[in-house]
Amino acid sequence: MPAQSNAEVGAARRILLVAAPFVAGAVAVAMTFAALHDALPSRIATHFTADGTANSFSSPGSAIAQYCLIFVIEFVGLLVAAFSIKQRTGGQRSLIVLSWALAAATAYDLIAAMQASTQTSGSQAITLPLYQLAIAVGVGVAAAAIGWLLGRRRA
Repeated sequence: MPAQSNAEVGAARRILLVAAPFVAGAVAVAMTFAALHDALPSRIATHFTADGTANSFSSPGSAIAQYCLIFVIEFVGLLVAAFSIKQRTGGQRSLIVLSWALAAATAYDLIAAMQASTQTSGSQAITLPLYQLAIAVGVGVAAAAIGWLLGRRRA
């Protein structure tokens, strides 16, 4: 019976460590949206081309719903992977690291997109400089380090 209890605790901990960064990312994006709401134009960029030019727009309400949906989709995908890994310790830790990196980089990108939308008037093209992608990768690497530390096995 203790082995089953340890397995249940391990599964619950794994789910928590995979879910936490996505919840935190969605909360950070929602808080940023609330803080910038009055400065947001009537249309917000929701998709960018490879050169950083916005090519898809939505209303602020629709944009925040899409942003949150991105976190849900990422979380569900990684949660399915978490259940398929079972007892492989290395795989579990890698999944936790990926969760933290992906959620942090996504949150940074979405916040940067909202910020870019506030910098333009309705007639100007919205662009997201490519250096923002490098910053998102850096944020993801820093969050991955946190996930690495949290994912270590407890003795």
